[in-house]
Amino acid sequence: MEEMLCGGMLTEGQINIPIQMMALTDRDGRMTPLWFRLETEEHEVKLCRIEQVVSRDEKKYVGVREKQFICKTRLGKVCKTLEMRYSVETQKWRIFQFL
Repeated sequence: MEEMLCGGMLTEGQINIPIQMMALTDRDGRMTPLWFRLETEEHEVKLCRIEQVVSRDEKKYVGVREKQFICKTRLGKVCKTLEMRYSVETQKWRIFQFL
């Protein structure tokens, strides 16, 4: 059963969490996310390293261009696969859902 980070606890369900991302961009413009930080409901900042980028794609949702990344990461001692999206227009990152 997949879970999400909510208030410092892992609970199930689809999410939409804004995050701070550290990504590497090569000279061709291809982005590779390295690690991200997010704030819990208790206002703790959690740092999560991305262990593997499984896939990447570019999507258009209701006219909004987004880059989609499926990544494996470690949240504490738990390894998770999640979908992150980068909005090309707003230049903001978010965790869309845990897979």
